[in-house]
Amino acid sequence: MSRNANVSYMMEPQTEKTANYTVVADTDCGKVFSSKLDGMVFTLPAISGGQVHMFVNTAEDGTAKMSISPNASDGIMYVGSNTDDKDAINTKATQKKGDFIMLKSSEAGTVAWQVVASRGIWAKEA
Repeated sequence: MSRNANVSYMMEPQTEKTANYTVVADTDCGKVFSSKLDGMVFTLPAISGGQVHMFVNTAEDGTAKMSISPNASDGIMYVGSNTDDKDAINTKATQKKGDFIMLKSSEAGTVAWQVVASRGIWAKEA
């Protein structure tokens, strides 16, 4: 999926994480998380309405895998299908500095986070 130039969400400055991180509903809404850590996993909270989160891989090209992991009862809608409790992964082999993914939850009760913008190659966990 390519970058979506029509995204108009107000996002906070980047918050760099140096260890796996579980995103907190409401408190972390609107934050941009970044990491250079190889094997970094960001775990999403359960879907609640109006949540927006962005994740940026700031490692040098080809040096760091980053995974975005939904709550066990949720998925990530990406490239036309829901991952259903599977991660979206920026693989080390294809990763470029600045690759990102932005996710939005439409409302409580939906089963998947929606990818509203991305740059780079994001694979679906098998």
